[in-house]
Amino acid sequence: MNVKIERIIVSAVVYSTEDREKVGEAMATLFPFEFEIMVSEAKGHYGNPLLYLEVEINKKRQIKEFWNYLMELLGEQRKFLLNMLEEKVDDQGVLHIRIDKQKAYLGEVELTEGGDAIVVKTKIVTYPAKREKIIDAAKQLIEKGYR
Repeated sequence: MNVKIERIIVSAVVYSTEDREKVGEAMATLFPFEFEIMVSEAKGHYGNPLLYLEVEINKKRQIKEFWNYLMELLGEQRKFLLNMLEEKVDDQGVLHIRIDKQKAYLGEVELTEGGDAIVVKTKIVTYPAKREKIIDAAKQLIEKGYR
């Protein structure tokens, strides 16, 4: 099967009670290389100020390196991800992975369903671009890594 990861976007929200540097450090836990964070200002649900941190990875070598490193960090948790693939892949072929932000700051990588997360959005491309093919591709990427 011809599988390609087109891009990976890693993002997190910095709430007004949080330190931007610490959220950046939490994100760094997921990276095996240096990266640049784009910062934008936003407003929360109740009008509270937020910062939105985002890293876009679109170079092939870095995508492979990041993906394989993330799968290594997830270890046994990959089984949980495999069981949840139907819910984790959207109609645009993006696999959504949520990592606990507080634990990541402590250097631990743990999947979460909670709201306070580092979100890893992985755009998977298959030919043809059918949902079943994308889910199969995601399964292959999680089980075997990205070659």
